[in-house]
Amino acid sequence: MLRRGILTAATAVFAVGCASSTSTSLAGFSVSRPPSADTVLVFVSGSWSQEPAPREILALNADGSKVERLTSCAGATDPCDIQQAILSSDRTKAIALRSTASSGAGVAAIYYMDLARSVESVVGTRRQVSSVDWSLDNTFIVYSAPAATNGYDDLFYALTDGTQETDLTQSTTTSEPTARIDPGSRTAVYTQVDPTGKGQVFVYTAILLDAGGPGTTPLPGTPYVLGSDSDPAYSPDGTMVVFRRLTSVGNGGLGTWDIMTIHADGTGPQVIATGDVFRGAPDWGPKGIVFVETDAASAQSSLVVIQPDGSGRTVLRTESSAYGMAAPRWLP
Repeated sequence: MLRRGILTAATAVFAVGCASSTSTSLAGFSVSRPPSADTVLVFVSGSWSQEPAPREILALNADGSKVERLTSCAGATDPCDIQQAILSSDRTKAIALRSTASSGAGVAAIYYMDLARSVESVVGTRRQVSSVDWSLDNTFIVYSAPAATNGYDDLFYALTDGTQETDLTQSTTTSEPTARIDPGSRTAVYTQVDPTGKGQVFVYTAILLDAGGPGTTPLPGTPYVLGSDSDPAYSPDGTMVVFRRLTSVGNGGLGTWDIMTIHADGTGPQVIATGDVFRGAPDWGPKGIVFVETDAASAQSSLVVIQPDGSGRTVLRTESSAYGMAAPRWLP
């Protein structure tokens, strides 16, 4: 379990933790707002602009007919690119992974954002964070970042204000680049990449859920080789996990990826979306499994929803892949 003692402390101090962090008002140069009541998911994209631009948090309604821009940090003094965002249960706050023009190559910081007040604070220190997730009760985060000792990506736990940081994996031979917390805030499912580049799905702590597929060919620009599994996420009831598997290193360098599901005990792996396109990190909510699908040949990206058995494919939105659409998350 995810450090029960730490989680108990997280719940106790959360109310004062956010208030004590250093905040910066965005009013006047970078405003934000919560999504409307009829929106069902958020994602990041630069499609708020007619030309490719830094990505902001966008929200979408159930049939894809209305898109809303929730942030405007691209117009700030130090413009930012938002890579990932998770909203709180009341939809007024967000944890976001962001890079800025001045932060340097590969450096992305975690931000706590009060969307209703246009106020934000940096969580912890600025470093090469590759993924972050926020517990459903909004009391703590789990994220992936290089360990100070050897540079491997470890999983870290911290309160929402960045305090009580704890290295959960302390690996010396593997990296853990992605992780998602279970709906009960008790454990996490994560990707572990071994020294050969093979990504595998594990449940904390170190319980192998899926060993990946065959292959050894590297996908350039990534830590993965052919057959790697990545970006696992729990079903709403915590009994199953969805993830993606690298099936080809083609598709304009993006690779092609299948979407798969597996029971949380490691049984019954099943491919539910396949074909020669890139598929990004999936998210599983009450309305189905959502992910971004990109075809390098057409230079188009689509926001796709399917049901857990692979049926009911629905395309909610399509835009140029130059806008970098990514990281869809169902709203609470």
